[in-house]
Amino acid sequence: MKLRTAHILITGLVICLTAAVGTAYAAIDAVTILRNMLDAEGKASFTAYQVTTISKGPSVTSEQIVYRRGFSGMRMEYVSPAGLKGEVMADDGKVGAHLIPRRKVLRLVPSRLAVLRQRTEQAEQSVARKQLRVDLVGKDRIAGQAAYVLVVKPRRADQGPTRKFWIDTDKWVKLKTEDIAPNGTVVSTSYYTRIQYLNDIPDSKFRIDAPDGYRVERDQGPRGLLPLDKARKMVRFKIVEPDYIPPGFRLVGAAVEPFRGSHIIGLRYTNNVSSFSLFQTPEKSLNPRFMERLNEGPVRPGRGVYSWKRGPLNLTLVGGLPSDQIKRIADSIK
Repeated sequence: MKLRTAHILITGLVICLTAAVGTAYAAIDAVTILRNMLDAEGKASFTAYQVTTISKGPSVTSEQIVYRRGFSGMRMEYVSPAGLKGEVMADDGKVGAHLIPRRKVLRLVPSRLAVLRQRTEQAEQSVARKQLRVDLVGKDRIAGQAAYVLVVKPRRADQGPTRKFWIDTDKWVKLKTEDIAPNGTVVSTSYYTRIQYLNDIPDSKFRIDAPDGYRVERDQGPRGLLPLDKARKMVRFKIVEPDYIPPGFRLVGAAVEPFRGSHIIGLRYTNNVSSFSLFQTPEKSLNPRFMERLNEGPVRPGRGVYSWKRGPLNLTLVGGLPSDQIKRIADSIK
């Protein structure tokens, strides 16, 4: 009787523990993990060793030492390849600095962290509006840390690329990212090989002073998105728009920049998940050799890039859309 009673108790304990484990795992759902990751983007402090591979065109892999303090500080020191080794990028949330030793230049640019904050907020809105499909597909180890593996994609497959994230199960920091094109090709990969979490990082790490003998270049960067009506008044050519854009996308504004004696304008479209841009500039502004290629028909310089000629304008569409969608947008511009 005692043995039978003990068996019943042990069996009951096993069932309870199994149920508890199942409940705990179920409580960590995919959307909660993604929200925690987005929250950590603006708060976490750490230093890490990063490897990045860009697969568009010729594949390029680089390695960096990274310092990150949420949205208030970021620093990247390039270790390889040889052409980038020694370059440093630092951003204190107000000004970005790019040190280029081979040119003895310190380039000052608008903060990229401000853009990162904006994109994170847009992603949070997309999650809240249920515009994303978020799947927890497993667990892994990255940089010595246990990680959840998430696949995040738009609800409609034709509205943008898929992203795969490896997220620290304790700190919620994004340890690895893959950008995957609609055809399943991995466009870029970035991951940490080691990471050390810190309580804080001093402000000095996110600023760069020009060394002796260096020239300082100040890049004001894009002037921001303007209403299309205002952009039309800034250029001397007729701005064209597509009659077709994929469902869910909308025009959010236009960027106008000086370009080879004229201007280049970029119309920005987004669905709060992904985006594409339509660039246009007069024929005279492009390199003559490239114009010769355009005169023969549309040119695809790289994945997600489509250039063609329409009357006196040169048009280029850039975005992570399927090729048939890109072609349909281009053909709708009369």
